[in-house]
Amino acid sequence: MTYLILALTFSIIGSIAVKYSAGFTKKIPGLAAFFLFGLCIYFLTLSVQFIEVGLAYAIWSGGSIAGTTIAGLILFNEKATRRKFISIALIMLGVVLL
Repeated sequence: MTYLILALTFSIIGSIAVKYSAGFTKKIPGLAAFFLFGLCIYFLTLSVQFIEVGLAYAIWSGGSIAGTTIAGLILFNEKATRRKFISIALIMLGVVLL
């Protein structure tokens, strides 16, 4: 489970780096995004040795979506709508039910 949490963390931070790269026009955040997503895939690959691939991918993708959305709200002042929160709740419910 530790590998999956690391994969999730690197995915969220990588997504933030993509935003800061401004369409990959800024080199440091752009390179950081590639590096962070590489680490994400590495740890996701390690996690499926211990967790079913479908479950690991569901947790990783749902958590990445939810985490990135929350990061956007906090770091980039994106709109906090009821639809976003309901959608995140439904994604998390789906992961829990899986």
